[in-house]
Amino acid sequence: MARILFLSSEHTGCGHKSITEALSEQLTLLSPDSHYMVIDGFELGNRLLRSSSRNYDAFALKYPLLWGLFYQLSNPFKALVNAFIARSIRKPLLEKVRAFRPDVIVSVHNLFVGSVISVLNQAHLDIPVVSLIADLDNVTNLWADKRASNVICPSEETRQQMLKAGMAPEQLVRTGFPVRSAFCTLQRPELGLANKHFISILLISGSQGSAQVLKIARTLVHNKMIRLTIIAGHNTGLKKTLEQTLAPYIGSQVTIYGFTSEVKARMMEADLLIIRASPNVLMEAVNLCKPVIVTGALRGQEAKNPRFVVTHQLGLYCRDVKDLPKMIAELSAHGGEKLRQIAENQYHFRKPESARVITERIIQITKVKNSSQDRPIA
Repeated sequence: MARILFLSSEHTGCGHKSITEALSEQLTLLSPDSHYMVIDGFELGNRLLRSSSRNYDAFALKYPLLWGLFYQLSNPFKALVNAFIARSIRKPLLEKVRAFRPDVIVSVHNLFVGSVISVLNQAHLDIPVVSLIADLDNVTNLWADKRASNVICPSEETRQQMLKAGMAPEQLVRTGFPVRSAFCTLQRPELGLANKHFISILLISGSQGSAQVLKIARTLVHNKMIRLTIIAGHNTGLKKTLEQTLAPYIGSQVTIYGFTSEVKARMMEADLLIIRASPNVLMEAVNLCKPVIVTGALRGQEAKNPRFVVTHQLGLYCRDVKDLPKMIAELSAHGGEKLRQIAENQYHFRKPESARVITERIIQITKVKNSSQDRPIA
């Protein structure tokens, strides 16, 4: 019976949580007798560490240049960062580990790779650690640690960066980005516009900020050919502002949701998504073969994601909201021919089996660990 401990993050966006959910689903299917536990690594730390996680979204959005600088400094100061985190989480982590007795620890946050391995080594605990990169490009070297059992790379870009960081090729496992099974059921995309008389657009706020979402919405509602659905998420203030500002259009042209568990359904209804370049939402859209326009990205880990989208022809990158109407017109022209091309590219790019492949590797590591423990001493 495998015992797997996931180290994640609950408050730095929803991406880490989505990844652990995707792997947990597969673990239940592939190894139903396995036990797993998901821990927020930040909650193991001191007050400063806990506070940094809870204020991450606001800080990264309000001070993007400063956040980008902090992110880049994680490379030259990698040893210092790991030492600080290790000291902060040591006692609570060891308590969790000794109580749960995991066969493997899977970290989906870069702060809990090298730091965790150091804590385990100092306590003379022989537990393999898997580093599962939760980004598509521009990844920090904190994901890389030669003491790790494996580093899971969800893109060729991340694999190349791990090689540059000094990882051995045999330690790297190249997969796709793990996405929840609900977003991996489509066999073949329905190409082109669903309705020839208008284009259906889904705008997902993510962490773009109220001002950006409102600006996009105001730009789009002037086009009577657009049917706009907006997901404001947990941002109740944004939802209220949108409802007040767009009141004349609600019901006929605009639909607004707050938090909803039916994101897939809303994606499936849309011809086109407008999103921030968050890797999780992006790859969910790609797995559903839904063309995207990305309108921004957080500094640091998301900085190269717009280029990633364009390079792999998964969608378009809009640097200025004023250009959105023209881009949408080009995509929807000729019965949505360009939308059709992007959806086809997404179909060939996506790897819906990624969560299963990663989970199989994790299970294999636990089997090797258990077999080595059961081996008789000569």
